[in-house]
Amino acid sequence: MTSIKTHKIALSWLWVTLCALAIFFTVPLARKIQTLVTTLAGRSFFGYFVLFATAATFLVLGYILYFRLNIRAISNYIWLVLISAIYVYFTLKLWANPEEAIHFIQYGLLGFFLFRAFHHHIGDKNIYFAAFLLGTLIGTFDEILQWIVPGRYFDLRDVGLNALSSGLFQILLWKGVRPKLPYDKIQPKSIKIISVLLAANLLLLGLCLSNTPQRVKKYTKVLPFLSGLKNQEAMSEFKFKHRDLDIGIFYSRLTLEELKNIDQYRAEEFGDILRNWQTKDYAEYLRIFPGGVAPFLHEIRVHIFRRDKRLERALSSDDKVIQRENFLIAYKENLILEKYFGQTLERSPYGWDESIKTQVLAPIDTETPYESPVSAGVWATMNERVTWIIIAVCLVILLAINLYFAQIVKTQDKKKYI
Repeated sequence: MTSIKTHKIALSWLWVTLCALAIFFTVPLARKIQTLVTTLAGRSFFGYFVLFATAATFLVLGYILYFRLNIRAISNYIWLVLISAIYVYFTLKLWANPEEAIHFIQYGLLGFFLFRAFHHHIGDKNIYFAAFLLGTLIGTFDEILQWIVPGRYFDLRDVGLNALSSGLFQILLWKGVRPKLPYDKIQPKSIKIISVLLAANLLLLGLCLSNTPQRVKKYTKVLPFLSGLKNQEAMSEFKFKHRDLDIGIFYSRLTLEELKNIDQYRAEEFGDILRNWQTKDYAEYLRIFPGGVAPFLHEIRVHIFRRDKRLERALSSDDKVIQRENFLIAYKENLILEKYFGQTLERSPYGWDESIKTQVLAPIDTETPYESPVSAGVWATMNERVTWIIIAVCLVILLAINLYFAQIVKTQDKKKYI
C-alpha cells in the first residue's frame, strides 16, 4: 500500500515537472513559434485559441459538475461563469499582444497538476494557496529564463500575469469545482508548506529586483562566463524621483549630481553620438543604448523624442486646447533637457532656437505643474533598502506564525499524554 501511494505521489510531481519544463523549453523557441503561427494563421490566432480553450474548459467542467457529480448548487456555476468571464476579459485586454494570453493556458494546466500533487500533502483549503504560490514561483523562474535568453527580457508585468493565471485556476477549483478535502480546519503542516513557498517567492522577487545593471556588471567581472548578461535589457532598475520648482517632477536612473557630472565631462562625446544618430532609426538607437547600460544617452534621447512629438502635435492642430496642452509638455521636456542635459544638448543637433521657444511660450502657463513619464515605472519611488526591509518584515511575520502553530501542536501533544 505504501509503495502504491509513493508511486502516485511521484507520478503527480512528475506531471508538474514535465509541465514546468515544457513552459521553460518554449522560452528560446517562443519568437520562432510566434512568427510561424502569425505567418500561417495570423497573430490573432493566439487570442482565439485561448478563448476557445476557456470555453471548452467551461463546458467540460459544467458537464462534469452537472451530469457526473450531480451538483445542483447554483453558486458553483456562478463562480464557473465568473472566472471564465475574467479569463475572457484579460484575453481581450491583451489583444494587442495576443500571444501573451497563452500564459492562461500554460499556468492553468500547471495549476491543475499542482493541485493534484499537493493533494497528497495538504488536506485543507491551503492547498489552493500552495498551488498558487508554487505556480507563481515557477512563473518567476520562467521570466528569469527569458531574461537570460538573447532577444528576450524580464518583465515584472509578465510575472504578475503568470501569478494571475495561477491564481485564477485555483479560485476556479476552490469555488467552482469545490473538491472534497480531508480537513475543514487549517493544519499546521500546510502552514509550514505555504510559509516556505511564500518566503521563496519573496526572496526570489527581491533578488530579481536587486539584479540591476550595476550589480550585473559587478558579478560578471567575478564570473566572466556570464559576461553576455551585461548586454541584456535591465531586469530591474531603481529610479530616482526628482522635483524641480520650474519643471515639476521627472524621473531618472541617475541622481541629479550624476546627471550634472556626466553632462559636464562627457558633453562633447555624447553630443557627437547624438549627431551621428540623427538620421538613423530611433528604435535602433534605444536598442543600442538601453537605459540600464547607457542611462544618460538613453534618457536624453527619449526626452528629445517626447518633446519633438508634442511640438509636432501642437503645430499640426487648430484646436487651441490641444495646442496649449502639447506646447506645455514640449516646453517642460525642453526645460528638463536644458537644465540637466544642457551642455550635451548644445553640442547635439537637437537644441531649440529662440523663435521656437517664443512660439511655445506664447499660449501656455509655465507655472502649470508637470510630471514627465520618461523613465517612470513601478519602482520609481522605491529603493533597494526599503524593498529588502519589507521582505525581511514579511519573513519575520511568517516565522512568528509558524512558531505560534508549532506551540499549539506541542500543547496538544502534551494533553494527549496527560
